[in-house]
Amino acid sequence: MLPMIDVFSPDCLFPTDNNLEIPELMSDMQAEFCEIPFVCFGETARTYQMKGTGTLHFYTDDYRFNSLYDHPDKILRMDPSNIVEPNYSVFTDTPIAFGLQAIYRKRWIARMMQEHGIRVFVNLNVAPKYYQVNLYGVPKGWRSFCTRGSEDRMSQLDNEFNLAKMRRGGDDILFVCYGVARNVGNGAKFIMPYMSILSSTTRIVLSRRKNSIGKVFSSFKMIYP
Repeated sequence: MLPMIDVFSPDCLFPTDNNLEIPELMSDMQAEFCEIPFVCFGETARTYQMKGTGTLHFYTDDYRFNSLYDHPDKILRMDPSNIVEPNYSVFTDTPIAFGLQAIYRKRWIARMMQEHGIRVFVNLNVAPKYYQVNLYGVPKGWRSFCTRGSEDRMSQLDNEFNLAKMRRGGDDILFVCYGVARNVGNGAKFIMPYMSILSSTTRIVLSRRKNSIGKVFSSFKMIYP
């Protein structure tokens, strides 16, 4: 018999460190590892449970997780060890008011999951005009970040990687990039499928084609395993 899971989430406000009242995350509840399986929300059966393991992410169509702000219990019932913050679409032409709402919602959900013992990756996948406000509520020194990779946003990946290092205040970050691309070059090396505790300046690639993990050094290129 599976253990009972506490899925109650009150309608509440969380402590904040900014004038927009975006909730502040708890530094001691950030992800420590990129645990597998790396599961996409909405692509498994509704009864699927991760049993306190793995990482749940939201790099999928918004309609699959739009209800989470009102029903965070949907995450809790899956019982992951870690989550990546919900990836609400925030584009360059998204009005500021809508963009701020999306950032507030994903950070509120992330903080609520922390309160339930689930560790969090901060999601950096936003349009450049939102880079700074997207870090509201992320404590200085934060180490664990995730973003989405594709061939058409390589320059943004470099920017997001540098943002992560700046927020951390050093190079020892856990940086996960979900996605694939065909370009390989500039001496990039790929090592798979084993990952232990990450060393300084390590960058991680997750492939959607196979649930694999690799380390990419030198240049930042998304590659097939």
